[in-house]
Amino acid sequence: MKITTLIPAYKFKYCMELLISLRHQTVKPARVIFSDDSPDQEFVEFFSMDSVRDVIADLNIEVVPGPRTGAWGNFQHLIDIYLRQGGEKTEFFHILLDDDIIYPRFYEHHLDAHRLAHLSCVVSRRWTALESGQPIGDNLPVPQAVIDHPYNMLSLTPEILFQHTVGTGTNWLGEFSNVTFRADLAREIYHPVMAGVPYVGLEDLGSFLKSSLYAPVGYIKEFLGAFRTSPYQHSANPMGKPLKSAFLAYIALAISAREVGQLSDVQCVDAILRASNFIRQHYSGEDDMKVFCDMMHESSGIFIEQDFLLAWLHFLGKN
Repeated sequence: MKITTLIPAYKFKYCMELLISLRHQTVKPARVIFSDDSPDQEFVEFFSMDSVRDVIADLNIEVVPGPRTGAWGNFQHLIDIYLRQGGEKTEFFHILLDDDIIYPRFYEHHLDAHRLAHLSCVVSRRWTALESGQPIGDNLPVPQAVIDHPYNMLSLTPEILFQHTVGTGTNWLGEFSNVTFRADLAREIYHPVMAGVPYVGLEDLGSFLKSSLYAPVGYIKEFLGAFRTSPYQHSANPMGKPLKSAFLAYIALAISAREVGQLSDVQCVDAILRASNFIRQHYSGEDDMKVFCDMMHESSGIFIEQDFLLAWLHFLGKN
């Protein structure tokens, strides 16, 4: 079993730490592809140096220029490269963000989980770390039933995942960096749409849930990586469009979940109400969120879905 690591590269300052974490994997990826979206093509220049190539000779690294169409455009660029690999395409792939950290047995344990069962993807727990990379805790709201389960690896059905993420307005699974996927899910992840509704802003959670419709999701309770916090992340700017999109995407996912039969009408309304209350509370004074706040009624949480979807597409720049 082999895996390809796809790295949407932008922040060069963490490059050496990233290479160290890859070089010390007990099972190394078969291929590592960097898509360099940095302003000055720092990764392309760095990996072209003879001294660097000697150091990373044990890693099969390819560096390509990025598309410079935004963060998700860089993700799609890498997935497209992976899809076009033909006979060189590995059975699994991993989207590793350039500022996150994986621990030495990450690939070993993920591939072990994939061997045990036919899984769409495998999720492992991760610490939250300082910008220096030092773990400081776990801020994901993992359900207590999962934490207390006697087995280290669980197989989770879509019914469980949809109801305990979208249904509760939480993402306890994490981000792309702590998840590995089967190759046949790449095309589904490329398109962040489910039941005709885009979930842009929650591409990670949406991808995990969408994948679960094809096969169960494996969950490893062991901490195999760390999510690096820094002032440069989208989450550090609550009034930025990416974070606004994330909260609106919970409504989009609730509608999608109902359409694919994973939330009942009542559960869908409850999820929309929860997200609506949060959005009105935090964004009622924002001009670009006014249209959403105006259509969200505190008494019932119900609004005309068609109006929301049209406003949502307009917000995302669609037509």
